[in-house]
Amino acid sequence: MKKVLIALVLLLVVAYFGYNYVMAPPKNISTSKADFKLNAADFSKEFSSNLADAEKKYGEKVVTLKGTITEVETGGITLNKSVFCKLDDTANLKTGTIISVKGLFIGYDELLEVIKLDQCSIER
Repeated sequence: MKKVLIALVLLLVVAYFGYNYVMAPPKNISTSKADFKLNAADFSKEFSSNLADAEKKYGEKVVTLKGTITEVETGGITLNKSVFCKLDDTANLKTGTIISVKGLFIGYDELLEVIKLDQCSIER
């Protein structure tokens, strides 16, 4: 009986913490401190030279990148022809502008050969 009670308590504790972990609100990237600050060209070079190491280093990290806008789309912008930043509002952005963007690194798209950042915001 004592073992059953201990197992039940342990199960409830694991269930409680598991539920809180899964249901935690998403991280607010715009108010988070960047784990890395660098320019978009250097960021891209790291992926060109060693993709596996770069993905491991930046995986799920917040980065701030400074670069030149090379493409403006409805859902985001591309910096230096190699980093796609998902942005909600791209209305006032123009190609050729140098900006700093903070976002969450979510991966490298091998098909398009583009590094992807999510939840991006423009740093002022």
